[in-house]
Amino acid sequence: MIEKQIIKLLLEKDFYNKHKGQIASSVFDGNYGSLFSTIEKAHEEYEQDISLDDLYSLHTTKYNPALTRAMKISISELIEDIKEAEKPNNKIAEDIIKILQERDIAQKIAVEATEIYNGAPANFTNIKNIIEQFEIKKPVDEVDAVTDNIGELLNQLQDTTKWKFNLNVLKENVGGIGPGNFMIVFARPETGKTAFWVSLVANQDGFAQQGAKVHAFINEEPAVRTQMRAINCWTGYTKQEIIDNIKESHELWSEIKDNIKMLDVVDWSMDDISSHCEKYKPDIIIIDQLDKVNIKGNFARTDEKLRSVYTNAREIAKKHQCAVIAISQASADAHNRHNISFDMMENSKTGKAAEADLIIGIGKKQIDPNVIPKERALCISKNKITGFHGDPFVIFEAETSRYIN
Repeated sequence: MIEKQIIKLLLEKDFYNKHKGQIASSVFDGNYGSLFSTIEKAHEEYEQDISLDDLYSLHTTKYNPALTRAMKISISELIEDIKEAEKPNNKIAEDIIKILQERDIAQKIAVEATEIYNGAPANFTNIKNIIEQFEIKKPVDEVDAVTDNIGELLNQLQDTTKWKFNLNVLKENVGGIGPGNFMIVFARPETGKTAFWVSLVANQDGFAQQGAKVHAFINEEPAVRTQMRAINCWTGYTKQEIIDNIKESHELWSEIKDNIKMLDVVDWSMDDISSHCEKYKPDIIIIDQLDKVNIKGNFARTDEKLRSVYTNAREIAKKHQCAVIAISQASADAHNRHNISFDMMENSKTGKAAEADLIIGIGKKQIDPNVIPKERALCISKNKITGFHGDPFVIFEAETSRYIN
């Protein structure tokens, strides 16, 4: 009886839209599930309520034309039964949907747990993903609207740039980043990508000194090497100077070290990073490099996969209310150039860029082949934070992994 009542209500466009995504066909038994699938398709195609007669025609003719005569008779009888069912009021229907969803979640978890109990590899990530995927969402009318109070609105906008850049050319033109922001930094190899974010985090007045909890996911060079770069950057000492002044270096490093965590994550997926953020709740995460992070799914092209990876990174920023800084490679188009725009990111001219709030390309031009230039151009080609676009120049000190104005 419950399935009949819910199917009847789901035919109404407003009710369906309000609860869209809360339930799946698996919560229904037998042919009720296939009818629900038809309702989903119909509501995506038509902007109106669906009658039960329409449901029968769409199900047997448009969406399932290969049904046998016996199955069509069975569906017809089911439709007649649904017609006779009384519609519950909306509050009761919402309670029923919640119960159905919780049962569906419980059944899926039970199946996974039984597999583990019977000897399958103990991959509890699958269970966690089930819980996250089918997490009960707020009904549409319970979602909080944006404040209409000007003072509160200005305060909330200030939070989006909570962590200020320690490079004046960025602080003056962009300000900073904050919860929910997704920033991309890209450049050619041997330009100073890792050193750039290390300098933003561990140089004087950087994110760590401001009090931000920064977790860096390293999948390119060994994380211990990146950790040493951060120590170089904070102390201003080269590696040899640190060796010569270990005690002083340790004392200096202790001022910010608790705010920085480096992790080797060669085989990690986007789900692993999301789980880490859920557990430790960092303020800022760095993913160096984002293109190399694993993600579930089958993709026909590299750019499709990368777009999914970058979409997931943005969702992590929003879901966990942290700032995400992704490090990526530039294509050969950006080689030996100062000015590089987001369409020069490797394997993607649009897909990656579409997800970001801020994109900074680091340009380097070597005029004399015998002299490695220290000058870098910070090319801001996308900026939803302040709208500024430009390519201010800074100096890169490789020995201490510092960027300075």
